[in-house]
This record gives sequence, structure tokens and C-alpha cells, in this order.
Amino acid sequence: MLDVYHEEVKKEIANSPFVAVIADETTDVACEFQLVIIFRYLCKGQPLERFWRFYVPDGHDAKSIAACVLNVVNPLLDQNPNKLIAQSYDGASVMSDCQDLPKHVGIFSHEVFIQFMKIGKA
Repeated sequence: MLDVYHEEVKKEIANSPFVAVIADETTDVACEFQLVIIFRYLCKGQPLERFWRFYVPDGHDAKSIAACVLNVVNPLLDQNPNKLIAQSYDGASVMSDCQDLPKHVGIFSHEVFIQFMKIGKA
């Protein structure tokens, strides 16, 4: 079932002019560190926010989180890295020092979705 969902989201992202990624760290009830990845993009002129899945990065540091995010994002960009217009992290202070993330994309807060809404209505 998850594979069918992922294929649909991949198609939507492929047809979108841009995509933003949100990575949020959390600890579950078993005290296990997890990273959730969410995508924001336009689909048929409507802004969408889609859950991708939970991951368990190798560490809690910026390099480990960036590696996890890039392993997910890079294949979805379909050789078009300029499609990624924003990245946001709940732990932005950790991620701000990471040298592995794309340089042309700033790290933003969740306010990016407001901009998506404005673009979708334009």
C-alpha cells in the first residue's frame, strides 16, 4: 500500500514546478529517535503537503540528518535540483551548520507553506 502511495506522490512531484521538503525530528514512545519527511508542492494549482515516511538516521547530528534527507530527495528531483525551492527543519539550529545540503536552497521555517498558498491562488 505504501508503494502505491509513494508512486502517486512521485507523479505529483514530477508534474509540479517545484517542491519543498520538511524534516522533523521526534522521539517515539519507545524513546527511539525518528525523522519524518514531508513534501510540499503544487498539484493542479492546489498546494499540497504529503507525508512521505519515518526514518531512523544514523545519528542525531546535522550530517546524519542531511544524508537521510538527501537519500530521499535526490531520486525524486529527477535530475532537476532547481526544483527544490525550500527545506525546513524543526531542529534548524542543528541543520544550519551542515555543509552537505544544497547551497542554492535556504533553510526556512514552516512559513514556506503560506507562500505556497499564495502562489497556488495566483
